[in-house]
Amino acid sequence: MWNGLIFMCSTMWTLALVCGNPQLQLPTPQPEIFYNGYTPNVATTPAQLRADRDRSQRYGPPYADDGGGGGSSSSSDDGLDDFRYGQTYDERMRLGYAYPTPQLNFSDRVNDSPFSGGDANRYANHNYGPTSSTDRNYNDFNNLNNNNYRIDGRVNDQYNYNNNPNVEFVNVNQRNRFENPYLPNQDRFNLNQQFADRQRYQQDRRYQQELEKLRNLLVETDQKGSLECTANVAAQWNFETNVNDFTQSEALNAQQRYVEYQRITAEQSKHINKDLIFDRRLYRQLMLQSEVGPNALPLDVLDRYNRLLNEMLFLYNGASICAYQQPFQCDLHYIPNLKDIMAKSRDWDELQHTWVEYHRKAGRGMRDNYEQLIDVMQEVAYVNNVTNGGEYWYLAYESGNFRQDMDIVWEQIRPLYELLHSYVRRKLRDYYGPDRINRIAPIPSHILGNMYGQSWSNVLDIIIPYPGRKLIDVTPRMVEQGYTPLLMFQLAEEFFTSINMSAVGPEFYRNSVFEQPLDRRVLCEPSAWDFCNRHDFRVKICTDINQRSLISVHHEMAHIQYFLQYRHLPKIFRNGANPAFHQAVGDAIGLSVSTPKHLQTLGLLQRSLDESSYDINYLFTMAIDKIAFLPFALTLDNWRYDIFSGNVNKRIMNCHYWNLRERYAGIKPPVLRSEQDFDLGAKYHIPANIPYVKYFFSTVLQFQLYRRMCLAAGQYVPNDPRKPLHKCDIYRQPAAGNILKNLMSKGASQPWQEVLEETLGEGRLDGSALREYFAPLEEWLRLESLRTNEYVGWNYDGDYCKRSIETAGLQIFGGYYNGVSRSEGSIIMLILTIGLWLLTV
Repeated sequence: MWNGLIFMCSTMWTLALVCGNPQLQLPTPQPEIFYNGYTPNVATTPAQLRADRDRSQRYGPPYADDGGGGGSSSSSDDGLDDFRYGQTYDERMRLGYAYPTPQLNFSDRVNDSPFSGGDANRYANHNYGPTSSTDRNYNDFNNLNNNNYRIDGRVNDQYNYNNNPNVEFVNVNQRNRFENPYLPNQDRFNLNQQFADRQRYQQDRRYQQELEKLRNLLVETDQKGSLECTANVAAQWNFETNVNDFTQSEALNAQQRYVEYQRITAEQSKHINKDLIFDRRLYRQLMLQSEVGPNALPLDVLDRYNRLLNEMLFLYNGASICAYQQPFQCDLHYIPNLKDIMAKSRDWDELQHTWVEYHRKAGRGMRDNYEQLIDVMQEVAYVNNVTNGGEYWYLAYESGNFRQDMDIVWEQIRPLYELLHSYVRRKLRDYYGPDRINRIAPIPSHILGNMYGQSWSNVLDIIIPYPGRKLIDVTPRMVEQGYTPLLMFQLAEEFFTSINMSAVGPEFYRNSVFEQPLDRRVLCEPSAWDFCNRHDFRVKICTDINQRSLISVHHEMAHIQYFLQYRHLPKIFRNGANPAFHQAVGDAIGLSVSTPKHLQTLGLLQRSLDESSYDINYLFTMAIDKIAFLPFALTLDNWRYDIFSGNVNKRIMNCHYWNLRERYAGIKPPVLRSEQDFDLGAKYHIPANIPYVKYFFSTVLQFQLYRRMCLAAGQYVPNDPRKPLHKCDIYRQPAAGNILKNLMSKGASQPWQEVLEETLGEGRLDGSALREYFAPLEEWLRLESLRTNEYVGWNYDGDYCKRSIETAGLQIFGGYYNGVSRSEGSIIMLILTIGLWLLTV
């Protein structure tokens, strides 16, 4: 009997190893984590922080090209920003993310502003030098201790509001942050509405005198702010175009100086009782100026906040794993090794190993730090006069129901996404086999060509609808015709002037960087720069001669156009209407430039491709990048909203992430997860604390802008198959440019809802334009699902996350879940049962 038992046990272990692919790695010993957030190996010197600072300063299109545009290798999951502008750039330089800039509702045009109007030619060109482009002495400005803009006891009397009975000081602004002054029952700015307080104050001569002093103060603050911003941006430019220890040190010093300036002006602004101000423009200016995000924290708490971010980024940047089946090759980092494996490998086990190990190494170690960050974010919300961290996270979008609004937009798009998801799941099931992918279940995250499953373009070779039809690539023609980086930018400038927008002028070409210099190191990620002085705008990009770079160049020039159109505004308004507008405008231009019609106009495409198979492939490649990305972006910040607001306990935050991932996207982890894991820590924007919903917003908004411009240009006629939206080219269509020009010129001087209403006739974000753009693909996917009888949607097929390792272990071999089929699990359980029976005999 014992011989039989030994044989049976041996057989059990053999089958377990062969058939049972364990779904949960046992935990390995972790380095000690200091719960106060201060670890001894945190990067603290400029040299140590270089990798963190280099990457934490920009966060761009999450669906960015993978090694093409502009010589940048930024990918959809790198989170590199492709433009810099004004205040948000300054803030994210220090703290790693752009503070959501609170924007209340005002609408006055700037008729009486000293910065309104003016001839575009009045901004003279200035030579900043042959190398650093900063010969002008940007550091010779008033010291931050200048009493003219301080509010303490040493303040200049002419700006002292403490002694003025008509301008009351308060500790915090008691106004509801989401109160809309335009609503009839709240319209404190309506001239036709009789308010006793308003009349009393407006008729008071002393009040008018003090109000004029306040206007003068804002003018002076704007002038000083522009100078300080220029000095800061110039230092950052010098660093990124000539990377060395000296320029980095200068950049950090300039950033600290500018942050301190912002703290001073914010303190001055937020203590003025804004309920006594009845001018919409003035009110909005003060509100925007009084918000500095985490910089409003007490210094000790701010130091803790920054240390937490630095520690998490240190863990993120240092994460490395061992290669699959090569235990002695353990120096694989996300960039370039793991990203390349996830994109190119088609080995299920290698992909699963890479996914599991990277999430373990990058995420688990920072969970305690992130739990501390959640508490700090409550303090950030409090000092910014918001009820909780969740409300603060969406504050820049000026809506008390922003999360619900975005969910409504997603429900508009969801039917198209489900058809796309169903088709991709079928193609992957055909490739990997039905034993690994259930036809009605969510898709395992690790086989989508991306560490986070947010873009599916890297598995295009498996899922492309018509493999025999090549995608359009005009790169060979560009090389044949002698394209250069300068020529590409000149073509982009001509594109915008053809739609009645502004020329950039010779200063732009003289100061910008279009190619990698031979004599110094440059950070090559594409970016557009506003030097805050109304005339100096630049682009930094290491341009390649290919189709992707051609589109990237037009994208960057769209940001420059935005700078040009709102340069007449005070600095606080020189920004997009919300954090997503800049990106949406650039991407909308990209939609036009990438059309076959436009490429033909440039002489880069010889013939029109009117076959439906080319159309479907073209739309499909865009869909697996843009549409597949949307639920991921929404999940990321809805998860943070739930955690920061306290709606979800941080003890179950990892499982909550996978619940949202399954709910929005039909994506599940490749192995069972637990609350010992912190999978979102492997995504750069989480440890860097960078908001992400702007990418969801901008992806939807770009199609909304594009549709309106195409309608105005007569290039799109709904329900007319001869003029579909995806073939529209707005080149040489001034009517389209006028719409864009009007939108850009408003900057941040009005809430984004009003900007959309006045320029597009639509006062909200609308997903219907995206559906119209992809309508031919949606119909093709619908017919495909009918032809193949494919299930559309997904069903929950078991727990994807357990609270503890012990309960998670019960699920390792159970159910039909990612690698162990029902039959394999049944065989193993049968063998275990027989073994136990023999022991009792």
